[in-house]
Amino acid sequence: MNQRKIKVCVSGHDLKFWMPLQRELENTGRYEFKLDEWSGHNQHDETATREAIAWADVIVAEWALGNAVYCARHKRAGQKLIVRLHQQERRTDYPNEIDFSKVDTVVFVGAHILDECVVRFGIPRSICEVVGNYVDIDKYGQPKMGGSEFNLGMIGTAPMMKRLDLALDTVELLTRKDDRYMLRVKGENPAAMGWLWARASERTYYEEQYRRINSSSLRYKVVFDPQGRDVEHWLKMVGFLLSPSDFESFHMAVAEGGASGAIPVVWNREGVAEIYPGLGTVGSPREAADMIDFLNRSASAPRFREQVKEIIRARYDKKIIVEKWEALLDAATTRVPAIAHGRRRRRLVVVWAIDNWSTFHRREMLVALAKNLRDEADFLIIEPGSHLQAIAQAGWATPEELRKIGRGELEATSENIHRVRLLTGGGTPDLPVVHPQGGSADPVQVLDTLLEVHFPQTQVMHWVYKPDQALRLGARKYIYEVYDDYTMDFGTGEIHPDVVAAEPKALANAVHAFFTSQPLYDRKAGSAKSASVIGNGVCMDLFARYGTRIPAARKRPVAGYLGNLSTFFDWELMKEVCIRMPEVDFVFHGQIELKTGDARLECFNAMTSMPNVRFTGRVSRDVGAAAVNRYDVLLIPFVVNEAIHAVNPLKLWEYLATGKPVVSTPMDAVRVEDPLLIVATDSNEWVVAINRCLSGDAGEDWLVDSRIELADRFTWEHLTAMHAEVLRAHW
Repeated sequence: MNQRKIKVCVSGHDLKFWMPLQRELENTGRYEFKLDEWSGHNQHDETATREAIAWADVIVAEWALGNAVYCARHKRAGQKLIVRLHQQERRTDYPNEIDFSKVDTVVFVGAHILDECVVRFGIPRSICEVVGNYVDIDKYGQPKMGGSEFNLGMIGTAPMMKRLDLALDTVELLTRKDDRYMLRVKGENPAAMGWLWARASERTYYEEQYRRINSSSLRYKVVFDPQGRDVEHWLKMVGFLLSPSDFESFHMAVAEGGASGAIPVVWNREGVAEIYPGLGTVGSPREAADMIDFLNRSASAPRFREQVKEIIRARYDKKIIVEKWEALLDAATTRVPAIAHGRRRRRLVVVWAIDNWSTFHRREMLVALAKNLRDEADFLIIEPGSHLQAIAQAGWATPEELRKIGRGELEATSENIHRVRLLTGGGTPDLPVVHPQGGSADPVQVLDTLLEVHFPQTQVMHWVYKPDQALRLGARKYIYEVYDDYTMDFGTGEIHPDVVAAEPKALANAVHAFFTSQPLYDRKAGSAKSASVIGNGVCMDLFARYGTRIPAARKRPVAGYLGNLSTFFDWELMKEVCIRMPEVDFVFHGQIELKTGDARLECFNAMTSMPNVRFTGRVSRDVGAAAVNRYDVLLIPFVVNEAIHAVNPLKLWEYLATGKPVVSTPMDAVRVEDPLLIVATDSNEWVVAINRCLSGDAGEDWLVDSRIELADRFTWEHLTAMHAEVLRAHW
């Protein structure tokens, strides 16, 4: 017997975004739809609306406008209501009128829109979901036309926040390097949009852009193509899709362009890293032009195009998004009471992080450890920052998070990971500190009060990384994880006497000490009552996500580095290698951590002027993982001293997970043999080693597989299972 179809009423005006999704849902044969089309934000046939609501099992309010207000007021008790909030609703007062106690789910296309609306309209975060727009990957995956790599594309230029001016700047810069570059703009003419042309500021902006085009060489370099339903064919001409907008909720053009094999060039703006991880962003037309020029010369470009296609497929393929909507509609009709996994468990691990959670280099390890202990313990991450105003000025927290910090509330990161900052200083009138311990000079005392509120009568184990963190805990139980030798300067190997004096005490008081390398254990374990060696590992899921085996094109090979660019980076060595290998491009992803006056800055400045060297600054984990997967050889050029000899570098395992050949300076802690890892000392050996990696032999399948298999033996899931066993033994 056939199961009865779920009856879904879709209520709202302008259903152009909804209807393609509805057609796909109808194709499943599981749903029956009735449209309640409104003629405006608050105009409708009330009789028709009431009839549609009465008929339905589930109501979908497309747009959080007057339709959502009405549906929340008139739905039946027990009838499910889903509201989809796009972005224009933020500029209206309608969301303030919606009774969200009557709404089961509010759907957003981006987390940044969700975060803003939760604060602005008081929407309960517990009912919010992020579900992106879908892309028909197969529809857009058509072969490119010859010369497409010199065509920049832009879909839609209105309103002016789409920033046509930045696209013009970019193509103008590129034509100075190669006259073949063109900009093709597809979309409706702003002058034909009455509502927009009536706005003086918008009209003036476009008149200036058109005047600029017609009075310069751009007149022959910018083509305006008409609006139409032929985007998939138009994209066959486009090699790079420009997205210079000041703000977007999703920007479908990026997904469509990526699915077509065009490389999106996206300006840095709110939410883009979450919606399109792995793509990277630019901050200016100069950065955009340099990126495009680099990729058109680089052997890495075909791999990048393939990665972009897979990013879009994995997140926004039609099948993926339809399944998410099926889950929403089904949950709305067959909801089963969830089994509560209480936050207050019998045990708690308090982690004293030395960086913000979003950029903390132990984050992936801690996430894996928390998963291994999810049935036994919660994790509380203590992030740096003790003054609310300083945290705000540094941009470390959103406005909503700042208010939570001031109230002493926790921020949930996953089922059993929470984070907080311990305030030992006051706030401001705009950012008040209302928690009773706000202003205490002792962060541990602030923590104790928070634990009484959030985790009363819970067994607590602290987790520290440095001696000063350990010694301020007094008699409290803690694990000491030693992943570097902090008794020495990483750049010079010189001793830090204060750390040398403090560390034995920290080790002696720890219930257990973990060391990430054998040299660290040999140097320090004698001071600990209990110790073990568990090395560094890799999040294979992240690096496998961006893996590609496309052979190098007959263009310029790329050698890449991912990580901080500090005093332990051998600047002199790399400068010499880059000079001696002008036929290779060198890309360095990482934050420059050199102080003014440091002699190494001369090397950095010299390298920035080299045509075969690119510094990108700090990148996200996704962007970094994608980048190293498309390069030809990966580098670990550390200075050689006693501090570095104890390092078991995280990046080694991340590099090996890509299967790419790796060249490194010698480190006693590393026991990976040639040819899986090639060790080189001076610039002569480095040049030989890189050339060896660029030969055909280094990319043979058996070697690629061997590197990946080795990394797979050191996943964080596997390693943290051992950490978890030690924790269980020492509660």
